[in-house]
Amino acid sequence: MNASHHGDDSRSYHHGDLRKTLLETCCTHIANQGTEGLSLRALAREAGVSPTAPYRHFDSRHALLAALATEGFDELGASMGAISAADPVPAVFECALAYVRYAEANPVKYHLMFGDVIGDFSRHEELITAARQCYGHLARILAAGVASGDLRQDDPDELGGTVWAVVHGLAGLVITARAKAAQAPMEDLLEVPPLRAQQAVAAAPERAVLRMLEGLVADPACLAGLQQRWRKV
Repeated sequence: MNASHHGDDSRSYHHGDLRKTLLETCCTHIANQGTEGLSLRALAREAGVSPTAPYRHFDSRHALLAALATEGFDELGASMGAISAADPVPAVFECALAYVRYAEANPVKYHLMFGDVIGDFSRHEELITAARQCYGHLARILAAGVASGDLRQDDPDELGGTVWAVVHGLAGLVITARAKAAQAPMEDLLEVPPLRAQQAVAAAPERAVLRMLEGLVADPACLAGLQQRWRKV
């Protein structure tokens, strides 16, 4: 019994970056089959490692999902963190687009980050930290806009909630629109008014972000450059 278990551990040890492999396998599994039936043993089988190997890194299925969400917040945070707040209005625009583009490119992680699969984050300190740091990049840019007078709102928390709500909703529409476009002919979708609106937003999310900014800036003239660039999209 002990010899067999030791053999399993040796096989998993030499697998390479097992943690990364399990996260990638988990992401693929969810994309294809959802979270129903997901287990560490099933992922071990898909990854080609022993049934006990995943427990080297994750003590439960919930911990694995939390790690995937943490990775998502880290990746999104890195993208948003690279945006300078020196010119706050274009920075808000770029930050919003970074959010939407990340959601579109990584729908599995995005749903884990903001959906109800994981639930209470309090059991996962690294996840809480990653989420806080990610939002902090948006808060930093918005605070700069309030301080400079470029944004009309004087309450950064209310402003942050407003921007997040709009961008989060936009990201959800883009993800859903892409999925529907892959399932049905576009001409059929365009026959239904709400689906037509959804596809229009997904085709040019930049314009939706611009409309949001029109209601937030103190001086509409500061949007001239962005409008000239993106209204033609």
